[in-house]
Amino acid sequence: MQKQIKILLTLLMALFLAVSCAKNNPNNPTKTKEEMLQQKWQCNDTTYGISQYIITDSKFDSLYEGSVSYSVSISKIAWNSDNKSGIIYGQYTEHSKKELIGKWYAIAFKDLTETTAHICGASKDLGNGTFDYSAESLEDAKTKFTIDNGYFSFYDGTACTVVK
Repeated sequence: MQKQIKILLTLLMALFLAVSCAKNNPNNPTKTKEEMLQQKWQCNDTTYGISQYIITDSKFDSLYEGSVSYSVSISKIAWNSDNKSGIIYGQYTEHSKKELIGKWYAIAFKDLTETTAHICGASKDLGNGTFDYSAESLEDAKTKFTIDNGYFSFYDGTACTVVK
C-alpha cells in the first residue's frame, strides 16, 4: 500500500511540475497588455503615408520621416474591458506648435496584438482648414476626445505593425 502511495505522489508531483513549467516556457513567453502596447510601431496610413510611434510606459513619440513630430508624456491609459483597446492621455512635451506644449492630448488604439494594432491620434476638422487636437486638462481630454465626438476618424487607415 505504501509503495502505491509513493508512486501516486511521484506521478502527481511530475504532473504538477509539467503543468507549471508549461505556463512559464521561455521559448513562448506571453506578453502583458502593457508590453504589447509599449513597442515601436510603423503605420501605413492611407491618408498621411508611413509614420512611426514609439510607446513606452511614460512617453508616446510620433515620428514622421524619422524625426519626432510630437511627444506626449503619458499620464493615464484607459483600457477598455476587452484589454485590446483604449485611450492614452498625456501632455505635449514637444510639438512644432510651441503653444501646444503643456496642453493635453489623446491617442486611441484598438485590435492590439503582440505584433499589430490600429493607432489614431485625436484630431477633429473644425472647418476652414482648422483642426482641434488639444485640451486644457486631463478631465477635459477625457470628455472631449472620444470616438462619438468625432476625434478618431482616421482609425481605418492606420494599420500598424511592430518594428523590430
